[in-house]
Amino acid sequence: MEWLVLFFFLPFVLTLMFFNWLEEKFITIKNREKLEDGEHLIHHRKYKEALSFFTEKLKRFPKSAKAHYYRSLCNLQLGNLYSALYDIEQSLSFDNTVGESYVTKGKILYKLEDFDGAFLEFDKADWHFRSENPTALRWRGMARYQLGQRKSAIEDFQLAVQLGDEDSDYILRTSFEYIHKI
Repeated sequence: MEWLVLFFFLPFVLTLMFFNWLEEKFITIKNREKLEDGEHLIHHRKYKEALSFFTEKLKRFPKSAKAHYYRSLCNLQLGNLYSALYDIEQSLSFDNTVGESYVTKGKILYKLEDFDGAFLEFDKADWHFRSENPTALRWRGMARYQLGQRKSAIEDFQLAVQLGDEDSDYILRTSFEYIHKI
């Protein structure tokens, strides 16, 4: 009896899985093409125009993790920290596999002086990047320094320097003066 049920429902389930996969790939390709103009605006530091662009795209594609991510970058650059935090959280709710999103959320929390939250986000980013992203390591080190974990912060900066991060090297050489200026 179980074989009969399996025989009838398995093709149906496999067909649904295939079409869901196909639709997901198709939407990703369409979104990539439609977001390139906004990425270009961000690259040229036209953040207000890019913010308007991504706001319009989100009206049509409200579940686009990339559009929320890029809009959060625009809001971050424009100083709208709480709007940036909302957008990056939306982006992570739709796709939590992008390490760069955790770095961005950590930067926002750092600027809001929530160093505990920032540290956790940079730690998640480091996990996603498998300790191979010097930016995530540097920011995690900065958050650790603010939390009073100086020894661990120095280790993060040294790892980032080994990966070629000049900013971390500067922080170590100037005895953390750079962090106090931020």
